[in-house]
Amino acid sequence: MARRLCLGLILALTACKPTIIYDEPKPEQRPSDPADDPLVVHEAVREAVRGYTAALAQRDVEAATALVVDDTFWFYEDLRVAALRATREQLEALDMMSVLMVLQIRATIGRAELEAVDGRGLFGLAVTKGMVGEGLDQVPLDDVWLDDVRTTASINVEGQPIAWLRKNEAGWQIDIPEIVRRLGPAIEAAVREQVAADGKLRAAYTRLEINSDEYLDVAILDGPLELDEGASEHAP
Repeated sequence: MARRLCLGLILALTACKPTIIYDEPKPEQRPSDPADDPLVVHEAVREAVRGYTAALAQRDVEAATALVVDDTFWFYEDLRVAALRATREQLEALDMMSVLMVLQIRATIGRAELEAVDGRGLFGLAVTKGMVGEGLDQVPLDDVWLDDVRTTASINVEGQPIAWLRKNEAGWQIDIPEIVRRLGPAIEAAVREQVAADGKLRAAYTRLEINSDEYLDVAILDGPLELDEGASEHAP
């Protein structure tokens, strides 16, 4: 993180006349704690993203859970409730990212499983079923941005942030609710014409159907499917 080096212009007033004294430029001071070095912090952010993508690739629920902020589980609890209970009218009132996620959950996780878990459990199921972090392993990690107090970071691609992290006692963690909040407007803009023509719910269904390798049951517009849960893996 670039720093500005103050040259320290000092005006010294004497009893005779003003004398301007220029200090010699001082070398940039390195942080006393190596952990505060910007290069070290940037690498810690990158390592958190690498660890998270590795956990997702291995379907390692415990590791992935440890690398996301706790707000993630409240966010997934809201998604779980919406997947179980939200009407078409209620889904139309949500942001497009949330609608897409609710429909994906309804299509992939059956009603019985949704009723048996909480938000943390739903996140675990999403990890197990490969529903989280698609494409994150392809994101270059060269450009890392930090806020002034070094508690918030983003991974940028061509100057645009595409992933956000937050630092707490556990270290750097992926901030999934912030990612959804920040990227939501771009998704909304991409489907604005279709939403105007067909409504948000139908637009979200069409986008999921285009990206799906299998038939997408239109019944997910009204609720979760009654899937065969026998072979499903439950998150701890």
